[in-house]
Amino acid sequence: MTKFGKFSTQTYVITSIFFVILLMIVALIHYRDDIFQSLQDPGQPFQTYQKPEAPNYNLAKNWMDLPDLATDAFEHPGYGDVFVVIPVLFKGGDHWNLPITRESQIDQLNRIIRPNYVAPYHNAGRVFAPFYRQASLYTYMTNREDGRLAQDLAYRDVADAFEFFLKHSPKERPIILAGHGQGASHVQRLLADYFQGELKERLAAAYVIDHPLPLDKFGKELANLAPCESESDTKCVIAWGAFMPGDAKIAERFSTRLNVYENGDYYMVNDRPLLCINPLSWSRSSDYAPIRLHKGGMAAIGLEPDAKAAPLSMQFGAECQNGLLYIDKPKSRVLRRPLRIGRKYRTLPFNLFYEDIKENSALRVESLINEGVLPKRVEKLDQLEVIEIVDSPVVPVTED
Repeated sequence: MTKFGKFSTQTYVITSIFFVILLMIVALIHYRDDIFQSLQDPGQPFQTYQKPEAPNYNLAKNWMDLPDLATDAFEHPGYGDVFVVIPVLFKGGDHWNLPITRESQIDQLNRIIRPNYVAPYHNAGRVFAPFYRQASLYTYMTNREDGRLAQDLAYRDVADAFEFFLKHSPKERPIILAGHGQGASHVQRLLADYFQGELKERLAAAYVIDHPLPLDKFGKELANLAPCESESDTKCVIAWGAFMPGDAKIAERFSTRLNVYENGDYYMVNDRPLLCINPLSWSRSSDYAPIRLHKGGMAAIGLEPDAKAAPLSMQFGAECQNGLLYIDKPKSRVLRRPLRIGRKYRTLPFNLFYEDIKENSALRVESLINEGVLPKRVEKLDQLEVIEIVDSPVVPVTED
């Protein structure tokens, strides 16, 4: 009886511990996003928060990608100038906005964002991609005014960088404007602030990727622009937000809770109809685009600036439905959304449409050039031949 009782007690204790651990795991899984959110709260109001130092865009260190400005722009093999606003990786914690002096964060951006989200645009021309005081991922988890103010601060950096870009981009060159995630939100503001006048004539296309773009904006602050209708349209806007099987909650958050900027503030999108252009067909059609049209995704991390990785082609088909882009489950695991805490807020560590964007951005630059609407570059004068005068007779002037 004693051994039996001892055995029963041990079994009871072990079983109890097992169930407690199991309940903790279940609770952790169920509340993982809430836990992630609480860990990223800066714990102080934005108004009293010590903001990171603003970047000086005259310094090359404040750019992820910057062409050699000492070289003639027209000696570059690409014909356009590309301004890319990168997505966010910075989670938050002690800051509302990314301090771009924090080397560990900049290294992470260079390893993940540059080879996946910036590199495809090099095919279209010179690339300008600024580091900026990105609003943290936490700003997308809260409805507090602090989050909106942090996003506004981030945009001010982007606008400063864009002013630098315009000073160094000759008027004869087409412009590609591109943003992913948070960067796409800032691109919408650039389109409203800079491209409602004559600068529109230089716009080959704007790519607003993985951030909602309400269609009604084209009747308001984007009234001078329109959605692109084909693969070679110019002076127009492309947008989509892509979702895989199992992303229902992420898609719902995208179409209801993410903020868009208008009338001087940020407001939740609240199920407004969204622009969706299928990057496999480059059309607004709701028809399914088959897998054979997929040029290739990219899952590259830590590549050197000039290194090339092989794209993963024919991974999935895609279709636009109700303003959202739904794709099939990618064949390769490396193009599937990682299972990790806060996954619905995080930027994907790969680009599903890398090769599609690479080819299309170059095509639109070429199309705008072929339209003949851009100013013609004044040709350089041929170098004058220098003739050395060995002996020059001087005739003295005499007085009569």
